[in-house]
Amino acid sequence: MADLWAKVRVMGRRYLVTFRRYWWIPVLTLSLGFIISLWKAAHSSPSYISSAQMVITGQFQIEGAVRSEETADYLGTQFALMQSDQVAQRARKKVLTVHPDWMPVPVSLGISKQGATSFILIQATGAEPLYTQAYLDAVMQEYMALKKEMRVEKSDNMTSAIRNQLILLEKETDADQQELLRFQKENNVGFLKGQGNSAGTFVAEKEVELANLKARLNLLDTLNLDQNIDRDQLTAMENGSAKNGGASSGSQSPGGSISTLDPTLANSYGPITEYLKAKQDLTLLKIKKEEQLRVKRASNPDIINLDDQIEKQVNLMEAYRAQSVDVLKSRRDSILVQIKSLQAVIREWEIKAMDQSQKLAEYDRIQSKLDRNHTQYNQLIATIQSVGVFKNVEQDRLSVLENASPAFETKASFSKIILGGVFSGLLAGLSIVFGIDRLDDRLSSLIECKGSFKELPILGQIPGDGMADEMTLLIPYDPRTALWEAFRALRSSILFLPVDGIAPKTFMIMSASAGEGKTAVSYNLAATLAYSGAKTLLVDCNLAKGRLNEIFGISAEDGFLNVLQQQILWQNAVKKTSINNLSLLPRGNANSYPAEHFFGNFLKEVYEEYDYIIFDSAPILENVEALSFAPLIDGILFVVRFGQTSTGQARRALDFLNARQVNVLGLVCNHV
Repeated sequence: MADLWAKVRVMGRRYLVTFRRYWWIPVLTLSLGFIISLWKAAHSSPSYISSAQMVITGQFQIEGAVRSEETADYLGTQFALMQSDQVAQRARKKVLTVHPDWMPVPVSLGISKQGATSFILIQATGAEPLYTQAYLDAVMQEYMALKKEMRVEKSDNMTSAIRNQLILLEKETDADQQELLRFQKENNVGFLKGQGNSAGTFVAEKEVELANLKARLNLLDTLNLDQNIDRDQLTAMENGSAKNGGASSGSQSPGGSISTLDPTLANSYGPITEYLKAKQDLTLLKIKKEEQLRVKRASNPDIINLDDQIEKQVNLMEAYRAQSVDVLKSRRDSILVQIKSLQAVIREWEIKAMDQSQKLAEYDRIQSKLDRNHTQYNQLIATIQSVGVFKNVEQDRLSVLENASPAFETKASFSKIILGGVFSGLLAGLSIVFGIDRLDDRLSSLIECKGSFKELPILGQIPGDGMADEMTLLIPYDPRTALWEAFRALRSSILFLPVDGIAPKTFMIMSASAGEGKTAVSYNLAATLAYSGAKTLLVDCNLAKGRLNEIFGISAEDGFLNVLQQQILWQNAVKKTSINNLSLLPRGNANSYPAEHFFGNFLKEVYEEYDYIIFDSAPILENVEALSFAPLIDGILFVVRFGQTSTGQARRALDFLNARQVNVLGLVCNHV
């Protein structure tokens, strides 16, 4: 809030300064406004006002057509229509038809809604009372007549458009009916629906059967012989239990009876049955051998006989096992054939089902289009009936309540005309001053300066007192106390700059354009540094218009230009001044352009001899010489003068410096 208040105060002060500078503009425009309004008041003629009233009725609805415009939009449209050129021409023609001997006079209309009521006040203002009254009546009558004509024309156009649409719909409906009859002749719709359902059911059943066969094939490929036999036995037991409630379970032989195999696969169970029987016999022989070994030795003839039988049984079982594997392979091949057959059947029936579905979809499309056309046809019939009612029924929400009253004389107040002219002139003058201030981008305050150059700190603030263009050199204990303290503060800012490493010793004082106090800042800053005991060199780097030698009363015969052209040693060109510790290298005098590449050598030599070297440069936007020296300088002090420095020019000059990677230390605000 404090910053906002400060900005308001600064802007107010800026406008006050601008007003003081251009005070004559509001005075001139005010005088012109007074003169014009005085002439207008003296030559104004009386006018006559006639009034009439109209009323807004409620919303009117009919079936199929509703007028429900928002009141504001509706009234705006009607007011514009009433004040249109078409209504005005018809009203003037009507008045001349009734009163051909009357002379037409300009009449203006004013229309307004009275508060929160439904009444509309219409006022006509003209130079002749009878004509004004008749014109107002004619305007309302012609407005109502035009509305009726527009309504009839709109209804006729709408009726014609609907009739054309009905003709098109009738043609489309006839075509759709013919297409539907042709489809019904070519296809039995009832049969298609039934056959489509049965085809879908058949395909679903076959897909289930196909899935079962694929599952069986997968098991045959995954399980070994014994696992497949065990699975067949388990399936047969489950089927038997499902058929007789498990009554046959008692007939199962020990170790998994052969009778439990699936009887539907009996043709393939010959080798498998023999394999199972051989496996059971082998198991019995092994059990018998174990029992004999408990009481007999292995060398006993009975044991040896059992070993021979076991070996024979093993060989027999392996033979049956090989045959059983072949049986399972044959079963797998059979299942593959069944799968291929089922897939072919499913594809065939899917094609049939798809064909039937497409035919049913085509039938539904034709029927739906026919139904939509019937519905749209009925709606258009209802609409054309509503339009007929709309055409013949009064639809206006705005109707005449009171006809035009007799016109009464009125004359603008003399004082109001004068006050209006004076106010208009004053407002125009202030607007011009405000526009001038907006177009003027010259800096006028510290807040503007900080806002325009946020990236640069303000190192010094030189007051306006005593800072004329020809300001004299500062002396110790100068009576211009504010000026003396300002330069001491600037010196402190330079001495205590927040820099890393070695503190800067060479400074160039620069500005965007001439007349901003750059030279005065240069020699007074150099003097202030010398007064503090620092050995200081002031160099006049303004090679075109430098005048530091005039300020110190020193000859400019040999100087900086001659040093750069190597015509003289810099030690011989430097002049002592009347201030202790302050030396001056004047601009010098030479006929040719300086050799800028020798500036670096010069800078290295003087760098060791002096504590501070101050360069007074040429304005950046007027002379580019200083830009070639600036990159070698430790730091740049950029001078802006309040009330004179253009923000745009200063920004352009800083852009030049940034493009050359010059180290700009901060701003020196002059004439604060």
